[in-house]
Amino acid sequence: MNLEHRATKKLNVLSRASMAAAILAAASVSAHAQTFSVLYQFPNTGGLGNFPAQMSMIQATDGNFYGTTFAGGVQGSSCCGTIFKVTSAGQFTSLYAFCAQNNCPDGRSPQGGLVQARDGNFYGTTYAGGANNQGTIYRITPLGALTTLHSFCHVPNSCSPDDGAGPVGALIVASNGDLYGTTSSGTAFKTNLKGKFTLLYTWPTGSGPDGALLQIGDGDLYGTTSGGGADADGSVFRMTLGGKVKTLYSFGSQPNCADGQAPQDGLVQGADGNLYGTTSGGGDSGCGGYGTVFRISTKGKLTTLASFEAETSGANPVAPMILGTDGNLYGTTLNGGDAGGGTVFQISNGTLSNVYPLSGCYGGHPYGGLLQSTNGDFYGSDDGGCGADGTLFEFSNGLGPFVTAIPSYGAVAAKIVIQGTDLTGATSVTFNGTPAKFKIVSASEIKATVPAGATSGTVDVTTPGGTLASNIAFTIVN
Repeated sequence: MNLEHRATKKLNVLSRASMAAAILAAASVSAHAQTFSVLYQFPNTGGLGNFPAQMSMIQATDGNFYGTTFAGGVQGSSCCGTIFKVTSAGQFTSLYAFCAQNNCPDGRSPQGGLVQARDGNFYGTTYAGGANNQGTIYRITPLGALTTLHSFCHVPNSCSPDDGAGPVGALIVASNGDLYGTTSSGTAFKTNLKGKFTLLYTWPTGSGPDGALLQIGDGDLYGTTSGGGADADGSVFRMTLGGKVKTLYSFGSQPNCADGQAPQDGLVQGADGNLYGTTSGGGDSGCGGYGTVFRISTKGKLTTLASFEAETSGANPVAPMILGTDGNLYGTTLNGGDAGGGTVFQISNGTLSNVYPLSGCYGGHPYGGLLQSTNGDFYGSDDGGCGADGTLFEFSNGLGPFVTAIPSYGAVAAKIVIQGTDLTGATSVTFNGTPAKFKIVSASEIKATVPAGATSGTVDVTTPGGTLASNIAFTIVN
């Protein structure tokens, strides 16, 4: 599938005229004890970016949020994408606009968002542009200096090797320090932080891995393909860091696509150690239905937990879920709901519930996933807004602040970054109760060393305001 064509089609189908008219006054609404507010709206001039809906924002070690827009920038709304920073108070900074030179050698149309590596810089991909107009891998500093590290090459270009085209999912930083990702044309790759590129695996034509990879404590990478598999309805796979791939499950294996079709996003690990994901189609409504939520073990045993049913629970989830600090999974649907947009949904003990309906002006149709900030609130993006070229929003479900260990696994003596809010004055850091040496870098960052004798469990930081626990357990590896 041509993902750039798909993204353009989204812009046309969900046009500004199709959204319900509303006045954005204070831009704060509430429902059922939750609160929803607009963090930032992109002006419809396009100069600061347009269509930020396909990525999930990240929270960097400076406490701010970073993301990308698919279009907009120096050439207006139709081209070519931007990179931005925004604070939790909504202060917006445009860091970079793609196509700074003719023919876009720096890339254009980023879809996957960013990842922050251990060197403090951000890394991402563009869907198109570069030397062959088939996408790039880039590095950008916190101050906005961009370096193109790799240009993808795929047919009809003459390539050796053919390393793919059109990366869509975000890059991840693996335990070996390298960056791993996939292309929509069907390849998996890695690169080091200096840009040394390695092609790892090529799927059969039509497989289309679109979501980001996930590395868990066993060291392997897990992901999905939107096509391919035994029934051409997509699959779940496991891949070693060296690129050996095994298909764990093929969707469409059950009658009438009851197990789902075409997963468009990556996986998340739940508190129980299993992997969770969604499909954009199939389910109780049959082939071509509204999608499903599934659980799968690392050995490939799949259980369909729920089917989406349009107005009651949303429809067509295309973004990855996240694990909230309450132990529940949160995600978004592209459509459905009773407010004219998509929904924010929750999976609690395997049960699906619609926790917030999104309207055309407040959240719209989110193609990207949610971010839970260390302040406890959720942040996301949509494709438009009332008279705007996209919206960044904040959603609160009443959850408190926490800390995040980066990475969430490591051996004794490993150096770990702990990210949080109001960490100044911290007096203690423990790994599952074992005290650790640490250094306060800023109000949002602590550097700690995994202590001898530590066992797997939560990381706790004691501050003047109380003790903050990590959102997921830290895994000790040998």
